[in-house]
Amino acid sequence: MAERVGLSPAPCSRRVRRLHDDGYISREVAIVDPARVGSTLIAFVSVELDRQREDVLAIFERKMAAQKTVQQCYFISGESDYLLVVACRDMKHYNAFVREVLANEHNIRRFRTSFNLNRVKYDTAIDLEVSLD
Repeated sequence: MAERVGLSPAPCSRRVRRLHDDGYISREVAIVDPARVGSTLIAFVSVELDRQREDVLAIFERKMAAQKTVQQCYFISGESDYLLVVACRDMKHYNAFVREVLANEHNIRRFRTSFNLNRVKYDTAIDLEVSLD
């Protein structure tokens, strides 16, 4: 990275550390191919809640954050309240997730699931060149 931006390693390292300290970089991760580790089924689950009070939303969010199979959880606008990205080994594993997690959440009015057929693009990069004007 230092070579790419024209700095020596020490100042580059200090700048990266400062980006961490200032919250611009929240964490560094390795991107693992789900299929190579047995998570071949990716489900997109739209969840509609009965009640949307702040305390109820917080409870739901904590429950989803605690689930290892839930990779991402978004509070969204539109017909649904949340969109979950769930990684499972297979349909049997997804069925267990539904029965153990979603079916036991009394505040869920309904949920709808779509399954990934083919990942066309997957990127975690943020384009820093985009103008926010």
